Amino acid sequence: MEYRFLLCDDLEEHLNILEKYLNNCLREREISYRCDKTASGSEALEMYIKDRHHIVFLDIDMPGSSGIQIAEKIFDINNDAVIIYVTAYPEYAEKAYEQFVFQYITKPIDESRLGIIIDKALGKIQRNMLYDNTTSFFIINKNSRDFKIMNDDVLFFEKVSNYVSICMKSNRNINVRITFKELENVIDMKLYMRCHNGFIVNKSKIKSISSKEIEIVGSDKTIPVGRSYKKSVLSYFLQ
Repeated sequence: MEYRFLLCDDLEEHLNILEKYLNNCLREREISYRCDKTASGSEALEMYIKDRHHIVFLDIDMPGSSGIQIAEKIFDINNDAVIIYVTAYPEYAEKAYEQFVFQYITKPIDESRLGIIIDKALGKIQRNMLYDNTTSFFIINKNSRDFKIMNDDVLFFEKVSNYVSICMKSNRNINVRITFKELENVIDMKLYMRCHNGFIVNKSKIKSISSKEIEIVGSDKTIPVGRSYKKSVLSYFLQ
């Protein structure tokens, strides 16, 4: 498989050093990978929402959104995210541990220590994948037949009359005669969010959120936010 790495540091020199050491480490281990990098915390969040990187390296002290703020938003999207702080300020270590950030590296980076951390991070990802193999899908009954639906394929659910339309990647829809209440007992609601009387969205597919609507990655449809759901929707993304 190809591992996806995201590097974020507001100083280009530090960003390039981290990328160089990471390249050395991964090539030595003959690992297939892709490395994205940015100097902006807000852009890092947008990149993560789009590509769900396996490992994220975040500088903490950045203008605008700090690494700690970005990490909090990433954990809201995926509480199993592997985040590694890279900073020149060791006093942030306590906050990192409070957040359950995977590792904490101080600058200047020690290349050999980076290799050890990468090995541990890849091990964690592989264990998570083994676990996800049993929790990454749900079973839905349609016309007296059971269908296995992968959570990663689902963009959102829409209530249509007496049916629920499961809106999936590549514009594929499956219509099932079921209520939202029944559906919520079938799917893992930790992965989904009710945002309207007629919509449930996949948290991992959220591109942007406002008090009125949600944009979904891979869909041109704008999902409305119901009045009674505004507070919970905004608190999910902005806390």
